Amino acid sequence: MTIAPHLKNACDRALDELMQEIKGIKAVVVATEDGFEVAARVENTAQVARLSAMASSLAALGAMAGEESQLGVCHSLLMEAADGYITIVQVRRADVSLIVSVVTGRDAVIGQVLYFSKKAAATLQAA
Repeated sequence: MTIAPHLKNACDRALDELMQEIKGIKAVVVATEDGFEVAARVENTAQVARLSAMASSLAALGAMAGEESQLGVCHSLLMEAADGYITIVQVRRADVSLIVSVVTGRDAVIGQVLYFSKKAAATLQAA
């Protein structure tokens, strides 16, 4: 899948802003709905492909859970783990659907993570 250069640039800018705004980020990735990386900022670059694929699978599960429980379209997922959080936010565009995934440590303020992740998603949706 080919991502337009202006969208790739918008993804890079959105990730830079997330890195500045959120304390405790370990990884942040924008991927296509089918799991291919568009942009990433991570401590360990080996994580990117796995995180992109995992986010795609989790987003698909969230979509099915929303439909099956009659809650409607899934916009975001939040997973709390022993050592941190994973936040996944959908970006629905006419040309391509994207997923913003943010992995943080326990020191992150989850409200800020969700707020800034959704802000990034809104920016990418309008780009």
